This record gives sequence, C-alpha cells and structure tokens, in this order.
Amino acid sequence: MRVLISHAYSTDNKGDAALLDVLVGDIRRQYGSDTAIDILTIDEIAEGAMFADAPLHEAFMYYALNRPRTRIGKLVYATTMMSYTLLWAWVYRLLRVQLPLPGRIREVARLYLRSDMVITVGGGYFRTSGDMVTFVNLLLMLHPLRLAELLRKPTYLYTMSVGPFYHDIERRLVAARFRHAGLVLIREDTSLDLLGSIGVEQNVRRAVDSGFAFRADESAGLRTHIGVDASRTLVGVTARKWMDAAAQDHYEQAMADALDGIVERHNVDIVFIPQVTSTHNHDDDRQVSRSIANRMTHVSEVHVMEDEYTHRDVKAMYDELDYIIGTRFHSVIFSLTSYVPAIAIEYEHKTSGIMRDLDLSQWTLKIEDVRADRIETLFDELVAHGDDYKAQLEARLPAYIARAEEAIVLVDEQYRQR
Repeated sequence: MRVLISHAYSTDNKGDAALLDVLVGDIRRQYGSDTAIDILTIDEIAEGAMFADAPLHEAFMYYALNRPRTRIGKLVYATTMMSYTLLWAWVYRLLRVQLPLPGRIREVARLYLRSDMVITVGGGYFRTSGDMVTFVNLLLMLHPLRLAELLRKPTYLYTMSVGPFYHDIERRLVAARFRHAGLVLIREDTSLDLLGSIGVEQNVRRAVDSGFAFRADESAGLRTHIGVDASRTLVGVTARKWMDAAAQDHYEQAMADALDGIVERHNVDIVFIPQVTSTHNHDDDRQVSRSIANRMTHVSEVHVMEDEYTHRDVKAMYDELDYIIGTRFHSVIFSLTSYVPAIAIEYEHKTSGIMRDLDLSQWTLKIEDVRADRIETLFDELVAHGDDYKAQLEARLPAYIARAEEAIVLVDEQYRQR
C-alpha cells in the first residue's frame, strides 16, 4: 500500500503540522505501520527531510511559487507546468507512455503515478479573496486533483473547510474537481452549505476537524519557564497578522487595551504563544505578539514566547493554561481538548462553524469586531461561567473527538467500494 499525502503546508504552522501528524497516524492505524507514505509540501525542505517518519517532497506548487523570481515569471511557469503535467497524465493514461518532464517535476509526477491512494491534508486552503493571486493559487491547489483524476488514482479530501469564492468561474472549477473525488470530508456546516450550492453533494460527508484528535502526551513546563506558579491564573493569547494596515493596527491596539483591562480586573498573567512562526512567508505570530505586548501597560504580567516550537510543544503549552483568547483557531482547538475555556476570534468561517458545533457560539467574536470592551466583557463572563464551560466540554467533547477519529474509516469505506 502506497499513500500519497498532498497539499501539506509548512510545519511552521503548528495547526497544519498537527493535522498532518494526525493524518499520518490515521493512515498507519487503518492500513498498517508498514504502509509507504510520501508527503508533498508547498514549503521548502532539506534533502532527505522526514515528518512523522514519512519522507517529505516539494510539491508542484512549491516550484511554481519559488523557482521564478518575478510575478509574471511565476504566472508563466505555473501555467506551463500545470498544462504540461496534465498533458503528460493524459498521454500516460491513453498510451502508457511518459512524456519527458524536467527532473524535479518528473519526480513529483512519479509519486502520483506509483501511489495507490491520494489524500489531501485537512485545512482551509481551497478559497480565494477575489484577486488574481488567490485565483492562480486556487488553480495550483486544484491541479493535483485533476492530475490524480487523469491517472485514475482514488483521491480523498480530508477534513477541510472550503471558500469563500468570489467569482462564478472559481465555484465552477472547484465543483468540477470536487465531484470527481472519492470522498470530500467537510468539518463545518458553512462549507457544507457552500458545496451544496454549487452542486457538490453526492460524495460529501460531514466530519470533524482532525485537530481534535491530536494529543501531545508530554509536558511543556510553561509555567516554570516563564516563572508563573500554579496559584496564578494564566491566560494564553494567540494573535496574527490578517488585515490591512489600518484594521490591523486597530485589532492590535484593541487587544492590548483589553489585556491590560483583564490584568487589572482579574490579576492574571498573560502569555503569548506563537502558533505560526513562518519567517520566510512573513507569517510570524511572534511579531504581532510583540507589537501587542509593547502597547500594554502591565508589562511585568506579560510573557511572549519567542523560541521555535514544534506542534507538540505548543499543544503541551495550552494544556497548562487556565483560559485562552485565541485568534489562531487551532490554538483554540488545542486548548478545548485540554478543557481550557476559550474565546475564539474569527477570521474565517471555520471558527464560527466549529464553535457552533460545540454550542460555544457565544464565545466567538469576529476579528473586524474586536474592541477592548467587548473582549473584556466576554472574559468577565468566561471567568464567571468557567465551570459551566468546562462541564459543557466534558459533555460534548468525547463524542466530537470520536467523530474526528472516524475520518479515516470513512475514507477506507469508500476506497474499498470503488
């Protein structure tokens, strides 16, 4: 059995790394520890790099984004690469002849050719923002699905969110590719409704974000590291850069003001935990954390975690918190599975969808609606109703986590019926 995992992102994103970790474990649990797994990532990797004892390979999209230096060069390269590799797949399907391909691209194509199954890692990457850059990125995301389809490889889309899409052509392209997948597992109802609206229903199943199945099974020693003893209330915070300069500045100032108010009213310590530390992609939560911390008055009660951490490290950190105010949604998931009450700041619809599943919608706030008074009021309520929040998690989470662990079983059922 050879399984190809596609659409892996950077392990610098701890949520994405956890989803990949769970998927590799799910595959081995379902098909045996001797299953040959290859992982295609859009991130740059070192020669011979491994993840969870599976080899990493740079994907088609990596070369399109990183080989050319200019934007026009990237567009030309991406268009040419996608067109020619799809031609290569057509010719192989019809004649069993392999057209010549450049060395690295040929290696990626052959990974598809020799696989028994293709599974895309969970996440929320099939979406656009209404501009040309995200449209081309969508094409690059859909290209491997079409390639696997031409090679007649059973393909499964693991627990994901989709959308939004801003143009009809984007919806048509997604619908065409998703309809040919063996199974599409969707982790929240907004995405389920979106796919239904574009005619993708027959092969779609409602599932649960596989991040709920992730465990660290280790201690981070967070409180010891930052010098906060067990008697002190510790509030975790995750923040990110997401909006234009003016909106981002408003968000960061509002967070700083709110956290100052929370320190004053509840006598707590604040710890910023970086969920994403991708410096080369300019997506490093430590920069935003420092910016917010530097705006605060109560600096002695603020701790910014600055090092590089694995996804297991950060999961273990969330285990030691009393509360969390999380913008990165997998930081919220990691905390909820440790029964840590959370306020979730929503920047994509996956947040409200999954919080709604757990009957926690009242603890969700859209990122564009962030104001200091709103966060402080929500946190006051969180403290007042913390025991009720934990009781609700204890009642609902076990079954929800069990559903997350069933995702690979749903894939296997479809694989065996094909």
